[in-house]
Amino acid sequence: MHRERFSGLASFAVVSDALVLFVAFFGAHFLVNAFKQYLPSPYLAKQLFELSHYGWLFVLDLCASLVLLYLFGFYTFGRTLSYFDILIGVMKAVVLAFLLLIAWLFITRIQDVSRLLLGAYSLVKLLLLIVEKSLIKAVLAKLQEHGYNRINALVIGADEHAAAFVRRLHGRLELGYELIGVLADEPETAGRSVEGVPVIGRVADLYDLLTRRSVDEVFFALPIEEAPNINEMVFACEEVGVRFSVIADWFKPNIARTSLRNLDDIPLLTFSTTPAQIGQLLLKMLLDRVVAGVGLLVISPLLAAVALIIKLTSPGPVFFTQPRSGLNGRVFKFYKFRTMVENAEELKEELAARNEMSGPVFKMSRDPRVTPIGRWLRKYSLDELPQLFNVLKGEMSLVGPRPPIPEEVAKYERWQRRRLSMKPGLTCFWQIGGRNEIDFDEWMALDLKYIDNWSIKLDLIILLKTIPVVLSGKGAR
Repeated sequence: MHRERFSGLASFAVVSDALVLFVAFFGAHFLVNAFKQYLPSPYLAKQLFELSHYGWLFVLDLCASLVLLYLFGFYTFGRTLSYFDILIGVMKAVVLAFLLLIAWLFITRIQDVSRLLLGAYSLVKLLLLIVEKSLIKAVLAKLQEHGYNRINALVIGADEHAAAFVRRLHGRLELGYELIGVLADEPETAGRSVEGVPVIGRVADLYDLLTRRSVDEVFFALPIEEAPNINEMVFACEEVGVRFSVIADWFKPNIARTSLRNLDDIPLLTFSTTPAQIGQLLLKMLLDRVVAGVGLLVISPLLAAVALIIKLTSPGPVFFTQPRSGLNGRVFKFYKFRTMVENAEELKEELAARNEMSGPVFKMSRDPRVTPIGRWLRKYSLDELPQLFNVLKGEMSLVGPRPPIPEEVAKYERWQRRRLSMKPGLTCFWQIGGRNEIDFDEWMALDLKYIDNWSIKLDLIILLKTIPVVLSGKGAR
């Protein structure tokens, strides 16, 4: 995974550690103040001042502690720390931070700091940091065991160099990678495996696999002299929004951004067309979950009312569920309120000739399958509200390209598939730019524009512009 300065996990760990240190300092002061009457020496009790008096001391210790935790490897998630490593590492960081504070107080001759408070703070800090680090390790391990935050990867090559690379990654769940296959041209590797990872085809099969399988990253593990067509591989991955990683800076891609990173101390040069602002991406994920959760609670009466109206006005289920393609082709169950008759999918073939949209999508301005109440729900996008459950589950985002049907994705041109390289959303440029009044190619271009220019600020702008569009019902069908 990325070095700590680029890692979203490292950013999260720094913030989490800072909060733990604050709680430890507050808690230690509370405990000493609560039990000072039982102290054997009145002098120790008199040394304790109000918490605000020690603000500068906490800031000093916070900086020292975070630096020490960094030096002991707690923000480098590319290597795994055992629970014993966590115990020893935290003890070293806490003891050294304590000694540094004592040395600073001795050098500056500051007398109005309670040594008892420092001791209590160090003990509480030690306990809370060990618990926090152990919990983070356990949660990450459990999530990766169940496939969450897992990166599906292909390896190109089966020689000794490639086999060594596969051996270091295969089965290492803590690194976050799932090796789904190896591509190799050697005849003797056909139908076999490399270090337990199956050989699923030849190098030339890469183009087909990128559209048929859910692939997040491709590792090139062959010597450059053995890959005369490597430029085509880079551009193929670039075109569909899949990361391509090699060990040297040989290429100048048209769209993808180039970055240097380490994976378990293996230097890699990565070409990626998706946003790399890890901190902003984490904030986006947090905002998605918080807004979706709060939103569902706030609008629950509205959801109940819409569900009741649908049930009373037409036969069939309240909700319509459908397989949709998410991030890099992952299929998930998509929720919305039912706005059509019960057998709408069967009637679609009969109406194919009346499609008003170009490309592999079906849209009609007066679709006879839509119920009267469904037409009203669509006009004001109320039928989309259940997708907040998809956002809460992490399958969708508040802002992002709309999730297509897998059958539509199968008909995409290669450049159009890159829109799957970001998590799908409830709204995007298409929704605020005219919705169904925009043709398919322009729709795809708008989604790629969003991916190439993404930021938290852009998400907020799109969300704000979506509100008047939804209220006006413009472009809805």
